[in-house]
Amino acid sequence: MRRPKYAQSRLLHPLNDVLGTQANVRLIRTLSLASTPLTAGELARRADLGRTSIFPALRELESIGIVEFVGAGAQRQTQLRERHPLATALKDLFRVEASRFDELTTALRKLFVESPVRVLSAWIEDVTAVPRGTDAVRLYFVATPEDKERLSDYLNEHLAVVERALDLHVDVGGFTRSELETLSRIRGHALDNPTLLEGVPPAALLPSMAGATKPAPVSHAEQDARARRLALAMAVKIKRDPGLIRLAQHRLERRSQRASPRERRELGEWLRLLSTMSPARLRAFFIEDSEHAIRLRQSLPALSLLSPTERQAVLRSRNDAEVIAAVTRR
Repeated sequence: MRRPKYAQSRLLHPLNDVLGTQANVRLIRTLSLASTPLTAGELARRADLGRTSIFPALRELESIGIVEFVGAGAQRQTQLRERHPLATALKDLFRVEASRFDELTTALRKLFVESPVRVLSAWIEDVTAVPRGTDAVRLYFVATPEDKERLSDYLNEHLAVVERALDLHVDVGGFTRSELETLSRIRGHALDNPTLLEGVPPAALLPSMAGATKPAPVSHAEQDARARRLALAMAVKIKRDPGLIRLAQHRLERRSQRASPRERRELGEWLRLLSTMSPARLRAFFIEDSEHAIRLRQSLPALSLLSPTERQAVLRSRNDAEVIAAVTRR
C-alpha cells in the first residue's frame, strides 16, 4: 500500500504511526496482553514475527514513545510504556479483541446446553486455518440421523443472535457418525485442533475403516505421560509469564458457567489452585507425581495456555528438553 499523499500531524493523529503497519499492531497487541516485559525472542514468538525483523518496528515504536526497553545488553526486554497517554486505551482495545473468541465459545456452548436435541460431539474447526480476510467460523456437530435435521434447524434459528453480537458468520456442518468418517478422509484437517464445545472429541467417534487395523488403545501410562508433557509445557510458559495464571482463571470461570456438573467440579478444583498457589508452587504441582496432580492433569487442557501448534509439538516430544524447546524457541 502506498503512503498517503498528504502527511498528518503525529500530535493530532498519533495512531497513524502507532498502528500504521501489521508488525506494529502485532507487537503492540502482544505487549498490551503481557503482564511482564518480554525478551526479543519471546516477543517475536508471541507476535508470530521473525526475530530480526521486529527491531526496526520496535525502534520506531520507541521513538513514538509507546514502548520502552528495560535492562541492557542480552538481558534487554521490551514493555508497553504505561505513561504514554494512549497506553491504557490500547490495552483495553486488545483485551476486548482477545475476549472475542472466549465470548463466541461461551455463546455456542450455551446453545448446545439449551438445545432440545442431544449432540454426540460439537466443535469449532481450528481457527488458525480460517482464510485471511474472513471472520467465518466453521462449526461442526455429530448427531444421530433422526436428530441431525432438528439440530440443524435449531442452530440456524438461534445463531443469528450470536453472529450479530460478535459480527461474524458461523458456517454449520452437521454429520452422522458414518458421515464423519467421510469428512475425516476428505478434509482430515477439519478434525485437527478442534475447540470442543459439547460431547466427546470428534476423533473418538470415528468408526474403524473396512480392512484397516484397529489402532492399539492408549495405555493409562501413555495417557499420563502425555498429560505430564502438556503440564510441563504450561509450567514453562507460566514461569516466563505469570500473568497467564490470571488468564487461565478468567477462561475457566467463563467455561464453568456452562459446564456439566462433573466438569464444573474439576474446573472448580483448578480455580481454587490457581487462586491460592504461588506461581512457583503451581508450576511444581503441574508435574508432581501425587495422585491429586495426576488426576487433575487429565483436565489440564481446559486451561488453554498452549496454542494448537505448541500442543502438537509438545505431544510429539520425546523428552523434557524437547517439551521445553517446543514452547520457548523463536
